[in-house]
Amino acid sequence: MVAIVLAAGYGTRLYPLTENTPKALLPLGGSTLLGLLEKKMAAPGLGIQKGILVSNHRFAEKFGTWAAQPGHPVRWIVLDDGSTSDDNRLGSMGDLAFAIKAEKVEEDLLVLGSDNLFEDGLTGLVEFARQKGASTLGAVELPDRALAAQYGVLSADAQQRITKFEEKPAKPESALVSTAAYFFPRKAVGVVLEYVSSQAATDKLGSFISWLVAREPVYAYRFRGRWFDIGDIASYKHAQETFRS
Repeated sequence: MVAIVLAAGYGTRLYPLTENTPKALLPLGGSTLLGLLEKKMAAPGLGIQKGILVSNHRFAEKFGTWAAQPGHPVRWIVLDDGSTSDDNRLGSMGDLAFAIKAEKVEEDLLVLGSDNLFEDGLTGLVEFARQKGASTLGAVELPDRALAAQYGVLSADAQQRITKFEEKPAKPESALVSTAAYFFPRKAVGVVLEYVSSQAATDKLGSFISWLVAREPVYAYRFRGRWFDIGDIASYKHAQETFRS
């Protein structure tokens, strides 16, 4: 299995912290956001052969320096997507397709956002997805349905097959939302590239999930414990309070 970590954003809502440091390398819990995510990726039996990190041009060198440090439990490849600002960034789907093509990915694929932290591990997600033999996303139930309007909202049946997926709906039908953790079996890797080249394509991963749900079974795996979507100063400070070293 190959893991692709999407880290090409500019983190402008975290300025001034991220003016010269990528969000994923901000300190947290005696490590960094990316370091904490790497520990989950290195769980025994998970079977990640390599981690592919997609960066923008501004921060690619800093990620490369981080990846070159000794002692990593995951073997990293850092890719520079060539973008230089929010105006010309490729978006999550563009970066995902870029990584798949650049590294000729044909294995099972785990896609992770670099700014999402969760207390649960990744093993349950992967085992569930392989049991289903289908694309699967990590999901959490928010305490307040109104908060779900900020995320991809989904409904699922008793077998956890997703029956509906909406990206940031004004009136969420449920409090179950997608996190930035996705498993795609090897047979679905080509479908990612098919979508990117289609007329329906947008640069958002959530839009791809909506498109995929309409075509084939896609499942939700419910993460246990807390989830942190670190998008601004307030959410970063909340994570700092929780993940104290």
